[in-house]
Amino acid sequence: MAHGRLRARRMARAANLGIGFGAPLFAGLLINAVASMALAEAPAPSPAADTTASVIAYPASFFAPMGPNTAYDMVRRIPGFAIDDGSSLRGFAGSAGNVLIDGQRPASKTDDLISVLGRIPAAQVERIDLIRGAQPGIDMQGKTVVANVIHKKGQGITGVAAVGQYTTADGYTDPQVKLEGTWRADGRTLEGSLFAFKGHDNSQGGGRHVILGPGGQQLDVSQTHNTAPNSVREATAAYEAPVLGGKARLNLTLEDQPYDIDSVDVFQHAGRQEDHLQQDAKDAEGGLHYNRDFGSTLGLEVFGLQHLNRARSTSTFVTATDNQRFALATRGGESIGRGVLHWRPTAALTIDGGGEVAYNWLTTQTAFSDNGAAIPIPAGDVRVTETRGEAFTTATWRPVATLSMEAGVRVEGSTIASTGDVTLSKSLVFPKPRLLITWSPDAADQVRVRVEREVGQLDFTSFAASAALNINGVVAGNPNLLPQQDWAFEAAYDRHFWKTGVVSLTLRHLVLKDVVDRVPVFAPSGAFDEPGNIGGGSENDVVAAFELPLGRFGIGGGTLRGTGTWKVSEVTDPTTGQRRRISGQHPLDASLHFSQDLPRWNLNWGFDLPLAYREHFFRFNEIDTNRANTVGTLFLEYKPKPDLGLRFTLDTHRGVYDVGREVFAGPRNTAPLRLMDLQDRRFGPVFFARIRKTFG
Repeated sequence: MAHGRLRARRMARAANLGIGFGAPLFAGLLINAVASMALAEAPAPSPAADTTASVIAYPASFFAPMGPNTAYDMVRRIPGFAIDDGSSLRGFAGSAGNVLIDGQRPASKTDDLISVLGRIPAAQVERIDLIRGAQPGIDMQGKTVVANVIHKKGQGITGVAAVGQYTTADGYTDPQVKLEGTWRADGRTLEGSLFAFKGHDNSQGGGRHVILGPGGQQLDVSQTHNTAPNSVREATAAYEAPVLGGKARLNLTLEDQPYDIDSVDVFQHAGRQEDHLQQDAKDAEGGLHYNRDFGSTLGLEVFGLQHLNRARSTSTFVTATDNQRFALATRGGESIGRGVLHWRPTAALTIDGGGEVAYNWLTTQTAFSDNGAAIPIPAGDVRVTETRGEAFTTATWRPVATLSMEAGVRVEGSTIASTGDVTLSKSLVFPKPRLLITWSPDAADQVRVRVEREVGQLDFTSFAASAALNINGVVAGNPNLLPQQDWAFEAAYDRHFWKTGVVSLTLRHLVLKDVVDRVPVFAPSGAFDEPGNIGGGSENDVVAAFELPLGRFGIGGGTLRGTGTWKVSEVTDPTTGQRRRISGQHPLDASLHFSQDLPRWNLNWGFDLPLAYREHFFRFNEIDTNRANTVGTLFLEYKPKPDLGLRFTLDTHRGVYDVGREVFAGPRNTAPLRLMDLQDRRFGPVFFARIRKTFG
């Protein structure tokens, strides 16, 4: 169930921002050759203003030649910065992204950071501060680098209307529409937005489906047809006003995400097989953020959040001899209250202290049958609750202009209980110390060293059973999960050059405990796969990034950006006892991005090129492998008027998503390989067009 919801959200976000699927380099070089003559006098972006060792301020004039529409467009173009939409660490602070708005984080978890930034018109942004390392007076939300979007002061009404459509060679025409408005007057702000999107999951295209025997011999073959229509309907509202000597902000998000998968195979020998999945997830969330200063040295922040969700899904797998049906209904919610007291005794020292309380709950009901015979599933019908409390204190100190330190500790206590098919109750306590040291010998160079104990978030959907009947079958739920923990040791180096050029390198070592992976569970009704803790392990990461202004190479207004994250992990497989990588972890995530600003022509073009990835999931009786090829986006945005923008994206490759399963006759440590199930899914090409009009 979570896979479909996450996929729909990602596609909706891509559609909202006008991101398509492909870009060949030769086409970019051709366009650049035609445009190069017009670029001789094209102005370069204005350099960042008010640059210090730890804070680089980028005024609106820096982004003007790029023609941004929203604050998200601006944040994406900050040299050397990559948006983090929120980590999987426990607690409201741990789930925050690395972008602040007027020095504060949005009081929301459902309304993701990229969507929030996409609703702020570029014309309302005064500047964006890039804050590197600990900074007194700024809550870094546990991040080492954050961007702080500063609004302009002003009054009046502004609005945006956008309409777009995806058109694919497979015959899909998927529209989207977006409406939003903002009213400002006398320190008060009222915001609202409506967004609707219809799309198709590009990992579910049709292609060759072959079944091989253990020796590689072909057992059966089909030309499969997969389609996955999905949609997102979202409404948001927020109101901000002076209250009790401070400022309060209320926000509301309503969201509905239907997601379906229809898969049909006609095998040469096995005949026709149909697999259908239907699910619908609904979310509602309300948030409150209040802050007030008591003089120049004392400040108070209070957060409150209430989130409710409901989801239903049904899955069927029908062949000439088999009829399997699975149904799941879930209801859940999360309530969070958080208070922080900021004490600033000097300009160089800030001490924060506070606490957080949270209550999470989830109820599940499942039904599974095979040819009419009901089959009980472990942890199929349960109610799981978590009551959590946390106290914390953090000190940020800058003893000299070139050195800053952040030291703090959080202590969390929680009780997790379940009733129904699984009855249990357990209490957990996690101390979470943190130390961050930042050395900035000059405005160009910075070194950061971090040591921290991290505790991962518990995914409540792992407590519930799920099913993909034609792929992995039924996956049991596990209410007895422990959160994954680690000790993180990290060192990072940044170097700024040529006004907008950046190179950075981060080395990270994690000592893992209670790793969450896949484990078997055996019940009277059969053996099932489920998420579970598999013990300790280790992980080493290398993160490299660069941003290269290309003006010195004759490409005026051009920028090339690249990022890469290499991960090497080692855990013990619970079935075979052998050492292997963590399930689902990519050895390499990398991408290249090129853009060229042509202000004389009111034009911006470029490409985004995420590189291929491969992932393995190690289940007790099979190994699943997913592979996505290198597919990018060629984009062009033209603004005939400052308030009117046209965006086009083109995918010139067919997206390839390969799914492979090595299925064993039983547990992988004792049973032989039974078959290999290989699917070659192809989707595309895709053309996207959008028109965007701003008002006010």
